[in-house]
Amino acid sequence: MASTLDLYIDTASGSLVDGGSVVGGALPTLTRNDTYTLRLRLLEKQPNGSLNDIDLSSSSLKAAIGNIEEAPSAGSFKLNINGITSSAIPFNATAISVYNAISNNVSTVALYGNESFGSYLLTATQPNTAMSFGSDAFTLFPTSSVLVGTRRFPAASIEAQQVVKLVRNPIVYADTFTTAPTTGEIVLTKLQDGSATQNETYELTVGPRVLGGSYALAFGANSTTAIQLFTTAVSVQAAISSGINTITSNCSVADNGKLGYIISFTGRFALTNITTALTLDSTGVNFIPFQQTTLTINTAEVEDAFADSGESTITPTLEIELTESGTPKTVFQGNVTLRKDLITAGSAVPGNQAAYYTKAETNSNFVSKSSPQSNTNVVSGLINVGLFASSATYGVLPQSTETINVTTSLNFGSVGANSSTSITVAMSGANINDLVLLGLPNAISEGLTFFGHVVDANQVHVDAVNATNASKTQSAVTFRIAVIGY
Repeated sequence: MASTLDLYIDTASGSLVDGGSVVGGALPTLTRNDTYTLRLRLLEKQPNGSLNDIDLSSSSLKAAIGNIEEAPSAGSFKLNINGITSSAIPFNATAISVYNAISNNVSTVALYGNESFGSYLLTATQPNTAMSFGSDAFTLFPTSSVLVGTRRFPAASIEAQQVVKLVRNPIVYADTFTTAPTTGEIVLTKLQDGSATQNETYELTVGPRVLGGSYALAFGANSTTAIQLFTTAVSVQAAISSGINTITSNCSVADNGKLGYIISFTGRFALTNITTALTLDSTGVNFIPFQQTTLTINTAEVEDAFADSGESTITPTLEIELTESGTPKTVFQGNVTLRKDLITAGSAVPGNQAAYYTKAETNSNFVSKSSPQSNTNVVSGLINVGLFASSATYGVLPQSTETINVTTSLNFGSVGANSSTSITVAMSGANINDLVLLGLPNAISEGLTFFGHVVDANQVHVDAVNATNASKTQSAVTFRIAVIGY
């Protein structure tokens, strides 16, 4: 299943900041075969102790999960130069073994760094001569790469040098980050149209990515000045009234309990269908500048990691690298728990709890299916206890005799202001005082209200009532009519 993983990182200390998906500094557990949207917020501590967002407009990011910089544990690799490929070189070869495999092209091979194997320094046979090795990972296991980099370029009296390093491939790797979209973070939604019984109402919702800034509300050609985020409902109401003279003193604003507001038309606009829409201008809003990528935990390297460990849960390293002005810097490294399956073998079965029944307790509360004399017809049982009337047909309510329904197209045409129009529908079995329910289509004329009632045996009237001051037209649409016998 896909989910979002939000990480706030203090780039100065290389540590996680509480917030987003991190609770108490701990990364959440990931699951094999899941896909995650990784969103990064990179912060930099200021002299006053505050954390400010870093400008990433000219930077690049990489993310990797795996045994970062570990060497392979089996197999062999090959090197090639000038069209000649070496024989297979063991993953844990000594410097002399590497030298023997490529001796025609180098003067010396030495172990490089503090590794006991897997990292080699190759020196050219003579000064001022270029040397460029290619590589083949061949049979290295787990899936690995052979990295070749130049340590020293050739020059007069200087021999070129290259470093060969064996590293396991990350379980997951991503180097394409984009700015996370902000769609839906601040939205103005109409909750209901105004009518004779309700005020036209909007809700302004503010999402967790909104940092601050301001927005404006417009009504036709008029607009408010900038309204600061997270201000009081009273201030928002005042801004609307003072900024939009066509609404002045004809709206009310209340907190919605989620950093947003409920905006209702009142006063002379109360109980009225407002044809002009209230709209939102959010260009002044500031958002958390997340950079995001996709981490898919179903690579061959994932399977290698689990096969290599023999465990159902592994703890590889998550590494985040930031490159600014061509210089890479690791801004975070930390262990992340990766489980092989959502529910792992050997998980404890919960014991009996007072809050719920066990299977045995549940079975004991029902009639046993193994007792033929207890096989009671469900409908007969409901009749016996008085919930259903004893009849050939049964309704949806206790003691109702039957329920009949029909789907039909009704065309009311023009319905005058403050008047109504009825259409008769034949429904066999309908009787006076039966209940009538209507299932309305979605394409009904705004301002019309529909009712149904039995006017005579087998006859139902469907009424279209226009309580507005203007004529309304309802073309042919399909209604569902249900009559509940009682």
